[in-house]
Amino acid sequence: MTHPLLQLDNLRMVYNADTGILARLTGRSDPPVIAADDVNLTLERGQTLAVVGESGSGKTTAGRIATLQERPTQGRVLFEGEDVTGLTGTALKAFRAKVQMIFQNPYEALNPRLTVGQSLAEPLALHGLVPRAELRAAVIEMLEAVELRPAKQFADAFPSELSGGQLQRIAIARALIIKPRVVIADEPVSMLDVSIRSGVMKLMRALQRDTGVTYLYITHDLSVARYMADRIAVLYLGAVVEEGPTEALISSAAHPYTRLLIRAAPEHRSTDVKRNRIRLPDAAAQSGLPKGCRFHPRCPLAQPICRETTPPRTTVAAGQVAACHFAQDVQAGRMAIPA
Repeated sequence: MTHPLLQLDNLRMVYNADTGILARLTGRSDPPVIAADDVNLTLERGQTLAVVGESGSGKTTAGRIATLQERPTQGRVLFEGEDVTGLTGTALKAFRAKVQMIFQNPYEALNPRLTVGQSLAEPLALHGLVPRAELRAAVIEMLEAVELRPAKQFADAFPSELSGGQLQRIAIARALIIKPRVVIADEPVSMLDVSIRSGVMKLMRALQRDTGVTYLYITHDLSVARYMADRIAVLYLGAVVEEGPTEALISSAAHPYTRLLIRAAPEHRSTDVKRNRIRLPDAAAQSGLPKGCRFHPRCPLAQPICRETTPPRTTVAAGQVAACHFAQDVQAGRMAIPA
């Protein structure tokens, strides 16, 4: 039996309330934050799954758990069908050689005291993958792969000498140089200028074709997700509210939240993508999750049942599910979001 490459299985992540000195003195503290609530995500070999949602939706938490930077309150991380959630020591080190991460901020991803060549050689030496005498050649080859030329000149440069786009290409190179099976990319182009964002996304797709690497791509922008991903999972307040094949989900979304995200997203173009903020009704002031559907305080289609009963996950098409009481009506257009 062939297992998916990486799975997040029934993940729940709860961050406890602040217990600092102010909370103890006043007797008040914020309620626990549920960052992930029964999240299930599956990454198939050589494909890209995009996880989409607003700030606070839990998408970065899912990425950090997938790389075992954090351990879930409940649930499991499975790699090729094997539970790796509790790995420590040398086993954890071996796992992290297979699952790497690209961070959002390229300016903070590299040690400013090391040259680019030293930063790229570091993971190779850490995992003992290349003899010391061959490190320089491996670094040059990787810089060529991410289209930083002349590669020798970039290898001897310090991060402060480079642009944001160049730094993000180096961050991509650092993640891929040890030939991982999975790369978690957390908003990797959100801090880049519009003029260079598309080039970095094209590079990531080309590297995937060449290496077969699997991506978990975290973004707030559905237009970016559409360009990058084979499948999209939409998160809201820590839960997956809709998931499906990219084009099916974009063309026939079955959850009101997904439809609002689509309305807010610019259409992807090669060089002139504009970043639009998601325009949704303001989140209601609340402590903890609302009763019933977690989206109902902001949903323009909410009905009485939405305020009382948690919606089931409904299959609306092949490989596409949505957690909405009216998923089929929303998908068919029988319940339309007002303009």
